[in-house]
Amino acid sequence: MQSFRTILPPIPGLPPVKPDDHLLCLGSCFAQHIGHRFRTGRWSVDLNPFGILYHPFPMINGLLRLLEEQPFKSDELFYHQDQWHSFAHHGQFSGSDKVEMLAAINQRLANGSAQLKKAKLLLLTFGTANGFVHTGQEQVVANCHKLPGFHFTKQLFSPKDIYKNFTPVLKKITDQFPDLKIILTVSPVRHLRDGLVTNQRSKASLLLACAELEKAFTSVHYFPAYELMMDDLRDYRFYKNDLMHPTEMAIDYIWEYFRKGCFPEETQTYYDEILSINKGLAHRPLRPDSAAHRQFIAQLKIKMVTLEEQYPGLEFGENS
Repeated sequence: MQSFRTILPPIPGLPPVKPDDHLLCLGSCFAQHIGHRFRTGRWSVDLNPFGILYHPFPMINGLLRLLEEQPFKSDELFYHQDQWHSFAHHGQFSGSDKVEMLAAINQRLANGSAQLKKAKLLLLTFGTANGFVHTGQEQVVANCHKLPGFHFTKQLFSPKDIYKNFTPVLKKITDQFPDLKIILTVSPVRHLRDGLVTNQRSKASLLLACAELEKAFTSVHYFPAYELMMDDLRDYRFYKNDLMHPTEMAIDYIWEYFRKGCFPEETQTYYDEILSINKGLAHRPLRPDSAAHRQFIAQLKIKMVTLEEQYPGLEFGENS
């Protein structure tokens, strides 16, 4: 029978993830999706310590901050529309109290730095090669925070620009953490505000930059999230109503490829057990005082204790 889909084969050569590994995820909202799925599997994950970052250059600045453990200072914040903001952060970190905001972003920085030291896997997801360069600071900002457009110049960065600027920080990371594995992905989210042509050129820049970075570093691997969405699923039913963001079904499909590429047999067994326990914890019985439910809870607790003994870093918590 003729196939009406272009199905990608399993992704070879991805670094294996073990049940007790620590992970750090930075980048676009697709990094959020993958990070949340790891959290569902109860891995130790630090997810976007600067908030969602779409462009590679703010990610470079963030990674350098994590490496150098360099706290933010109050003069790096600015006030606009009754809120304090940082050009290095997503708007989720903005706040009305400058002292509290500064403390919060520096606490997240400290947590991210600590996680990077322990991490076995660093996941970086590039969203767009279109950057907004602040005319005063002359750097690509993580977020414009609704400032007037005259503060910025929009620029499409080439693969050479991205490769040239990202190479030094990857070298620092690999020199300092030689056992750390890095996975690069290009987000399948479409940036349609830029127009179809500019969006495709942007994604092309990112894809070519990832190819060169993968070629330059043995610890860097590429996962084709963008290609799975564009060439395998390639149907609007796999997009949300905005026609830009993948649906949960599409993300689950891409996650399956990621999981099959990164999970050895032990990790897959662990993950299946965790999902089974999560399902049991989410169950809401009709008769919570029944003997059958008490037996169900007892068996669930045995599973949890067994896994916690097998993996000492795993904790379900008292309320689980």
